[in-house]
Amino acid sequence: MSLKNKVSTSLFFLFLACICTAQGQENTLSSKQAVRGDTAIFRFVPKEDMFWAAYKENTTAIEFLTQQIRWYLSSIQTGEMKVRVLGFCDAYDTFEENLAAAKNRSNQVKSYFIVHEGLKEEHFKTTNSTRQWQNMSDVIAVAYLFETSGKPLQQPQDTLSQEKDTIPAIQREKQPDTHTPPHTERSNVSRQEPLTDKALPVADRDEPASSYRWAIKTNLAYAAATVANLGIEFGFGEHYSIDLPVIYSPYTVARNYRLRLLVFQPEFRYWMDRHMKGHFFGAHLHAGAFNISVDGKNRYQSPDGFYGAGISYGYMLPFARHWAAEFTIGAGYVHTQYDTYYNIPNGTRYEKGISYNYWGLTKAGIGLVYTFGK
Repeated sequence: MSLKNKVSTSLFFLFLACICTAQGQENTLSSKQAVRGDTAIFRFVPKEDMFWAAYKENTTAIEFLTQQIRWYLSSIQTGEMKVRVLGFCDAYDTFEENLAAAKNRSNQVKSYFIVHEGLKEEHFKTTNSTRQWQNMSDVIAVAYLFETSGKPLQQPQDTLSQEKDTIPAIQREKQPDTHTPPHTERSNVSRQEPLTDKALPVADRDEPASSYRWAIKTNLAYAAATVANLGIEFGFGEHYSIDLPVIYSPYTVARNYRLRLLVFQPEFRYWMDRHMKGHFFGAHLHAGAFNISVDGKNRYQSPDGFYGAGISYGYMLPFARHWAAEFTIGAGYVHTQYDTYYNIPNGTRYEKGISYNYWGLTKAGIGLVYTFGK
């Protein structure tokens, strides 16, 4: 072969080597977020609890951990090895919400392998944290295998009280004769159906994050005007709640001043962030009856009551674990018919059935709220 041909051949093979190297680097880059050493990394859509197998590189992580589980299945079943699951979440505003989400999402990942690989809850060891993992807030579960026999396993830095995020490499049992696990077919790894934790044994299942939240409250502005009131609010879903305040004041403070009221004002609320926190918009109804006087001349009484509707805006500001302040204002329509009496003892009625339609302020308040739930 001539020198020219040798040089051409060498350049050709060098070119092929460069292509292979580049492809290898590309493959490494595409999967490095899913598998690091012996650790599989599963990711969730921010502020979503469902586990999507095809989200980001979850498919690669599922395939990798599936191979590991199948290769060491006998050791897992005998208890010599366990699957370690670490949950991380700091996407929410409170410790309770982050911890509940981490537990729920860890269960989602475990459920996948319980359903598809026949594992049981006892085959896992789980820890959940309310922090980020290596600056990734949507990473919720990292998993690897570790031996339970032999010298004690050095625990990774994954507890709530520790700061450094490090994941130890897998501590394998004695290697089989072959050097690599047998090839395993990808099984259902591209499914996009969201998983639930229904496959977990009920007695061992972590408590999921509650979608419901209760609160009791009182309007301090009404109370300052000697009008007693108490409300109950029930949150459902993530952005909705029903507020049920009752305003009742049977008091005659003085002959010239009385605010006797009985008012029901149910309201449907939409919260911009999550219920019981931040800004909300509401639509309310109101109905009730009154017997009021604010001077020494007239007393007004509604024999048939009143009714109406309105809209409102408000803001709830948490200031302790279960305590919050609520600021709200609303406007709308009220219809009533009332009688007018002279405001003296046994004062006679001198006007009857006066019809009145009111447009304007229908609610306002500064409330003190105590919340229940997570």
